[in-house]
Amino acid sequence: MTTGSAHGLDDGTWLARLVQRGVALAHGTEFPDDAAGRRTLWRLVSVTPDEVSSTVLTYGLRPVGEGWREHALRERADHHCEVHVTPRDLHDLRLQLPAATLIHICENPRVVEAAADAACVQPIVCTSGSAATVVFTLLDALAATGCRFAYHGDFDWPGIALANRVIRRYEALPWRMGTEDYEHLAARSQVEGIPQLALDGQPVDADWDQDLAPAMTALGVALHEEATLDLLVADLSRQV
Repeated sequence: MTTGSAHGLDDGTWLARLVQRGVALAHGTEFPDDAAGRRTLWRLVSVTPDEVSSTVLTYGLRPVGEGWREHALRERADHHCEVHVTPRDLHDLRLQLPAATLIHICENPRVVEAAADAACVQPIVCTSGSAATVVFTLLDALAATGCRFAYHGDFDWPGIALANRVIRRYEALPWRMGTEDYEHLAARSQVEGIPQLALDGQPVDADWDQDLAPAMTALGVALHEEATLDLLVADLSRQV
């Protein structure tokens, strides 16, 4: 009614930022730099943001809790079905997994789909590109219970930047993300006659492998996760 639009205070708009800064000043708190912090800020003035439209794609999570949400995740895992988890779900889920469970993290939903089709046994969390706040909320909850992580993403500069972010935050292992992996996939793609994608943008050094960025620059080829799908599915099919 005040702004003339149902989206007048959508996250990221100038008006929303102005109002949020006013709320932060009125409550003596810092202005947050992430979506989760901004939602918390809104709650200080009794505004409840939508917590059902943003989701994180998962597969094979088997929490040990006895609530219906935990049962539902285990049942979906038993039937090799993916699950879209919302921030609302995460308020009430007890995400306690067996000690030191290895969670694989991927960037592309196609990996989850292929894993489900192949009835893979290992759990996966998908960032679906650049990783929304709900992705990190879930991963933070899993990390807090002692889970370990292995990360795979695209071999392009945004993919390397996201991999750095995830690996730094969770001390994740690089999963088929080395120089040899990249060079092997590039050569295999060429042999198979797959059209080559040009590697554009500013180079990004990989924290886990200092030879990777120079190798990618030299070949000039971007490789998305689909290029290594068979290898990823084989890994996810193995019992740990």
